[in-house]
Amino acid sequence: MLCGVLAFLTGEVNTAAICSEPSNLAEQYSQYMANGSESNMREYLESSTTNSMVSDEEEEVIYGNKICPASIKSITTDPKSSVFERTTCPYFLVASHLSTRYPKIITEARCKCMRCVPLEENAQSDQTRCEPVYRPVRVLFRTGSCVDGVYQYVPSVHMKQEGCTCVRATEALSGSGPTSNDDPPPM
Repeated sequence: MLCGVLAFLTGEVNTAAICSEPSNLAEQYSQYMANGSESNMREYLESSTTNSMVSDEEEEVIYGNKICPASIKSITTDPKSSVFERTTCPYFLVASHLSTRYPKIITEARCKCMRCVPLEENAQSDQTRCEPVYRPVRVLFRTGSCVDGVYQYVPSVHMKQEGCTCVRATEALSGSGPTSNDDPPPM
């Protein structure tokens, strides 16, 4: 009661305290996925979704490590290993958790290296680099509105990072100089 009086007097309402998730969120998502009349790419091009991390997004490494191999000899040749462990642009997997998105957890790849792992020992090349490969996936995002005590969600597209690939570096072509292989490209 005191909370209601304070909210009335201050004119402020904490919607997080009175708003809840829709009980049919999974059903809403299933209906959105079933309406596949437009391609995901078209939806992405018309969407305002960006690839930058949202403030409450958290990531947890679920497979692999973040260490960039120094040379091709550091990359496993075990046929039972995953492709992302044998590539010249190795990557690891993270569980991306975002409380305002449905599904709340999406598994994504993250590049381990800036440059492609050299094919020869002690060789470095400014001509190639590792770049993320994305695929548009349909999601629901929570809006800021709360109707009758229930959060509202809208269809959207998230560009999911599926892996990393070795490409010819545009910096090398333009002459802007070498880059470090220590950190993966920003997302």
